[in-house]
Amino acid sequence: MRTRDIVGISLSGACLVHCLALPVLVSASPVLAWAEAEWVHVALALAALLVALAAMRRWPSGWLGAGLRGLALTGLTLLFYGALAEIGETFERWVTVIGALALSAAHALAWGASAGAHRHAGTADDF
Repeated sequence: MRTRDIVGISLSGACLVHCLALPVLVSASPVLAWAEAEWVHVALALAALLVALAAMRRWPSGWLGAGLRGLALTGLTLLFYGALAEIGETFERWVTVIGALALSAAHALAWGASAGAHRHAGTADDF
């Protein structure tokens, strides 16, 4: 398994939950209101960037790798745009969701590409 890609997919999922479910959760439990702070958006985007950069080092080269990196960078750009730009709550939500899905897709496709690659027995994919 590609640990970095699994972490990347999970982190993108966390972005989706934060963006889509958090408003409902905060209305049910105001204790969670801190999670709507702007620093949380930036922290999630920074974490996604660090994980993606670590994962991209092991992604394939050539056209496939370039396409995967382009998809990931598009997703990261949208995540940071949604986190930092003053664009309104609804548009911010759409931008963030599309960015998280693009980044998650890049990780999933890279993971799938690595599953077909030759691996030696006993090799670890540590962070």
